[in-house]
Amino acid sequence: MARVEFFYDLVSPYSYLAYGRVRDMCEEHGAELVLRPMLLGAVHKAVGLQAPIEIKSKGRYQIRDIHRWAEHYGLPMKFPDPFPFRTLKTMRAAVALEGDEDLEPLTREAFGFYWEEGGAPEGFEEANEDEPLREVARRIGRDPEEVLEVATTAEAKEALKSATAEALQRGVFGAPTFFVGDEMFWGNDRLHFVEEALKRG
Repeated sequence: MARVEFFYDLVSPYSYLAYGRVRDMCEEHGAELVLRPMLLGAVHKAVGLQAPIEIKSKGRYQIRDIHRWAEHYGLPMKFPDPFPFRTLKTMRAAVALEGDEDLEPLTREAFGFYWEEGGAPEGFEEANEDEPLREVARRIGRDPEEVLEVATTAEAKEALKSATAEALQRGVFGAPTFFVGDEMFWGNDRLHFVEEALKRG
């Protein structure tokens, strides 16, 4: 079976936009979607990239562009304020669930809660993530306090560092990034190339 690896961070609006489309694409072509959570801020720092939102003129354009893509896909969009927001603990919870059947529901519900319902963390302190992560845990039927506890373990911290290091080693420099075999594709606007790679088998 063909596989599409999807490297993402829940803070990434283009990852939100791409998620539903790539999931449908994999289903249509009988491919497996492999979710690969990572920490986008650490990736940007490692490769020396500045987030587009931090460049004033580009940031203004990017917000409009994101809304255009949401309209194009027919997706709801409630752009978070503040943006960017903190996802360190949330992404630790995600990597702790890799290989677990709850990673996909957590990813789906977190993208929806953060980008469609205005539920994203409202600050940059560690505690700002707690209630949003609790709500996502409730939605997937997990004990909220258990998920929070897992996200603070040394194992989860190391797992996120390792996942991010692997992404960097494979050439990832932003999100969303997709792999079909060894071929890498970056960006929501490259999904047609992902589909072509799936068609080639």
